[in-house]
Amino acid sequence: MKWWVKWGITYTLAHLPGGRILHHKMVRSFGELAHLESSTRFANTEILLEMAQRQCGTIEGKIVAELGTGWLPAVPLGFFLAGARLQTFDVVRLAADEIFAKTRDILASRTAEISRASGVPEETIRARLQQIAAADSLAAACEILDGRYHAPYDTTSLPFDSGEVDLVVSNLVLQCIPNDALPAVLAESWRILKAGGVALHRIRMSDEYAADASDRNHLEYLKYPDRTWDRWFNHSLKHINRLRASQFLELFEQAGFRLIECRRHTDFDSIPFLKQLELAPQFRNLEWDDLATVGIDVVLQKEA
Repeated sequence: MKWWVKWGITYTLAHLPGGRILHHKMVRSFGELAHLESSTRFANTEILLEMAQRQCGTIEGKIVAELGTGWLPAVPLGFFLAGARLQTFDVVRLAADEIFAKTRDILASRTAEISRASGVPEETIRARLQQIAAADSLAAACEILDGRYHAPYDTTSLPFDSGEVDLVVSNLVLQCIPNDALPAVLAESWRILKAGGVALHRIRMSDEYAADASDRNHLEYLKYPDRTWDRWFNHSLKHINRLRASQFLELFEQAGFRLIECRRHTDFDSIPFLKQLELAPQFRNLEWDDLATVGIDVVLQKEA
């Protein structure tokens, strides 16, 4: 699908009465949710589990807060299967019951991968899957596995005591939080973490409208001034803040986190394109490899 068709449909639905309901139906009928088996969310879940195991030693019994449950709840279910006591939060309720059931079934076919990523025996993971075999929703599965699904919920005010949480995780979420709200979200994550606790974030920094589009580079969105981008592309159904890697890292430092690890995914092939693009003023003073970084996986720590 051409990028402007995807944008036009989403923009129109965002401004129509009942457009959110229609958008939910469209998302379930086309694209990633219509072909769950090929979704990257399952591999992303295993990446986060491996990162968590490497930092925490074991996930079993850890208190985990997930920011941004999303449509496809692979991450919360994966952490539950690894033994985490997890609560997951979304500003809008997205995890539909039928998508939960399909996600659970796909995870049942990936128990070996989850075991390798988490260090939890495969038979333990299968036993936990059996516990939620009859659950009819994500919320029901969370209750069975000593967790909770909160949606809608304000992620700048989470229901934890200060220093209660071992681990904060998010998968492809922070780039969707408005610039003016992101510092408060990060500050709240810092507050709830124990001293020595860690936050794991996977962040994508490219134009979601241009994903799989042959007629648009996925970094072309850096040409728009903020006023234009916010007026035409950010709305109630989709928000992309366009922050670059260096800007995220600065925000993490300002929130009090120490950077432990940062894996950068840089599209060096797009640097020539960027050099001929008329960049918006807020991007003109950044390094080319920073502009071309399309994803980062970070490990942050609240120092003891």
